[in-house]
Amino acid sequence: MNRTTDPFVESLRQRISWDGTRTPVKSALFLLVCLAWLLPGLVGHDPWKWDEALALGAVSGMLRTGDWAVPMLAGDPYLDRAPLFFWTAAAFAKVFGGWLALHDAARLASGFFMAITMAGVHGAAVALHGPRAGRIAVLLLVGCLGLLIRAHEMSTDLAGLAGVSLGLAGLAAARRRPWIGGPLFGLGLGIAFLGDGLIPALLVGALALALPVLGPGWRSRPYVLAVAGGLAIAAPLVCAWPIVLAQRDPTLAAEWLAVALATRWSAGITASAFSDVAYFATILPWYAWPALPLAAWTTWRARRSLAARPDLHLPMAASLLFFVLLSSVAEAREINAMPILVPLVLLGVAELDSLPRGAASALDWFGVTTFLLLGLILWVGFVAALTGSPEAVAAWLRREVPGFHYPFRFIPFALAALLTCIWVAVVARSLRSTRRAVVNWSAGITMVWMLAMMLGLPLIDQARSYRGVAGRLASAIGESTCTIGAGVGDAQRALLDYFTGLRVLAPGHPGAARCDTLLAQVSHRAKPEIDESRWRVAWRGSRPGDRTESFVLYRRVP
Repeated sequence: MNRTTDPFVESLRQRISWDGTRTPVKSALFLLVCLAWLLPGLVGHDPWKWDEALALGAVSGMLRTGDWAVPMLAGDPYLDRAPLFFWTAAAFAKVFGGWLALHDAARLASGFFMAITMAGVHGAAVALHGPRAGRIAVLLLVGCLGLLIRAHEMSTDLAGLAGVSLGLAGLAAARRRPWIGGPLFGLGLGIAFLGDGLIPALLVGALALALPVLGPGWRSRPYVLAVAGGLAIAAPLVCAWPIVLAQRDPTLAAEWLAVALATRWSAGITASAFSDVAYFATILPWYAWPALPLAAWTTWRARRSLAARPDLHLPMAASLLFFVLLSSVAEAREINAMPILVPLVLLGVAELDSLPRGAASALDWFGVTTFLLLGLILWVGFVAALTGSPEAVAAWLRREVPGFHYPFRFIPFALAALLTCIWVAVVARSLRSTRRAVVNWSAGITMVWMLAMMLGLPLIDQARSYRGVAGRLASAIGESTCTIGAGVGDAQRALLDYFTGLRVLAPGHPGAARCDTLLAQVSHRAKPEIDESRWRVAWRGSRPGDRTESFVLYRRVP
């Protein structure tokens, strides 16, 4: 009797060929990698500094006051960032706050904007290079080293990145399908501005204006109509919040505009400003790995036929333009390099199938070896934290996080073990191909990330959280009427306010004269000068194992 074999069961028996075709197994593995990369780290830990603390401070301020027009940080207006991420995070906190801690619910906004970014990269890759490029582009994006940690933190930069990816997807589709490309471009431009301010919006807008210079295909009527329609869609999104802010308080609107227009040159032409110009060039070799070398291969491969390769015009122009603009005006922080990853990924997948087998095998071997070793290290660390053996590893953990007792959690342990086994099976059953190197790299970095979040998160959270030190500080302050802050950063102010409700006043605040306690933040680089004839030390504390930052509480001498 003939039996009908289920296609999924049949595909499980076969070796996996990463050739751009779709099978049930490869579709399932693609979704597994995306979800296993995206979800771990979004919940289950306290907010950490810097960007996450500032974002949570603004979100908790919105929820506390009900004022969503003017973000507040520890009681003061916070206009350093655009509000879209704060609005989205506050909405997630309202919806899921009953099931999750406030900071965990708010952090779901990071996953939301990263999902939009992945969808934008997929759409742009398909529009430029065809349907075989969509999934591999997403995998190459999640494999970039610089994106891993930042993608799982609360940060307005993630909303800006989502806007950039949608904008590039719209421009990529604009020549052939302007009715789709135009709205996507306009939506991306608006999200880029509302999400992270002028710089990401400038990247998308400048690229739209630069593309017609590259060839007649970008000077077509459909492209012009798409861009014009997109600008019409973006206009109300760009103008709405500044108008509302100006109506609320013209002073606040002027303050926001001054911050938004500020660059590294705002303080004048200095040596440090000049040195920052090279910052992004120095970090890209590791930050954009492995997209950068693949993008370089595409550029070399197509060097003699660039004029006839409109599929390369957009990613090459965007890579160069983004690099120049960010190096010229953006603050020298690695999180600001995230937009460069999108065009580099789109450029890197264009000639992936022509990559020499030796280079692909070297990348494959390097990735498998690296992530196998990292996975083993994480498993050994987990066993040492749980059992105390190996003694050397357990002693190192006790030294780095004093007083920590590891809690065994079955579900995270089971998920970590399952994903490790799946990764080993996929690597073993994959047929050799140029694409396998990218797939194995992305699967490997996903496996290591999930192990770190499933097995190591309690220890990491103990070391990085301010919950414990904030509680001890609140007990030491007692019934003090108010507390002055000396050298206390915005991130620390936000976390102290979130965990204990402690509002730290600036020394020049009108109400500071009545305060009988003073909190100083001390580090190797900065130590506030305190008049010890007027203040005496009442308490010292820091996070477990933190050797770079501590707090000192003073009481006013009667």
